Amino acid sequence: MNISTGERMKITILGARGSVPTEGADMLEFGGATSCVLIETDTWAVFFDAGTGIINAPDVGDKKIAIFLTHPHADHLLGLPFFPYITKDVHIDFYAVKKGDLTARQQLDKYLCPPLWPCPVDAYPARFEFHDIEFPVKLGDIAITGIPSEHPGGSIIYRLEHHEDSFVYATDYEYDEKTVGDLIEFSKDTDLILMDGQYTEEEYAKKRGYGHSTPAQGMRVLRESGAGAIRFVHHDPTHTDEFLRKMEAEIKCENASFARKGEVIYL
Repeated sequence: MNISTGERMKITILGARGSVPTEGADMLEFGGATSCVLIETDTWAVFFDAGTGIINAPDVGDKKIAIFLTHPHADHLLGLPFFPYITKDVHIDFYAVKKGDLTARQQLDKYLCPPLWPCPVDAYPARFEFHDIEFPVKLGDIAITGIPSEHPGGSIIYRLEHHEDSFVYATDYEYDEKTVGDLIEFSKDTDLILMDGQYTEEEYAKKRGYGHSTPAQGMRVLRESGAGAIRFVHHDPTHTDEFLRKMEAEIKCENASFARKGEVIYL
């Protein structure tokens, strides 16, 4: 299905920066907030990751709220203490894959505790319910599946399906010839892939093993999966708007672009 505006599944890019938040007049278009994507249906508001982008979460009305963590690196959790709904008397479902012996609850407790943070999660008005993910996850008429990502310490690539619409969230993923077929198959015929495209080819040659990919690698995933479109995320903290526009222009494909701050996509 081609991406278009309409009254269907709504995806909002709240944060597309990687590693650390950035700021400056030369980083306004693509934004400096770290990883967070909001998916809205009629009844659910699902957040993938809780980087600083989640601080700017919009009013989702009375929709049910869920947060799915790809992995507990700091740039994917930095915004959670400032999430607008954490200060409200609401129910929040929090999902994460167990990391060794650490449950979803224990992963969050390691971050939201002294001396890293003064307030544990129980100190906030929101009522968290923690889930150690076993796929598939069903949220009403939403189905969420996942596969392991190539990333130091591990991460999860998610696929969310809602009726006939679907998209894949593959941030913090390093292209690997041995396993890329898994991602291609997982992304088969999806409407949209949000994929890590942090490095230029020259940068990647020096940073193999860091857990991130290039747009050229992502384009193979787009072509061979038959996906409708791809947006590159996890922008390098040193890449300015001008730099990212140049990277984008080199792709020369109408179905490929770089995710921008506040971008809204309807499937």
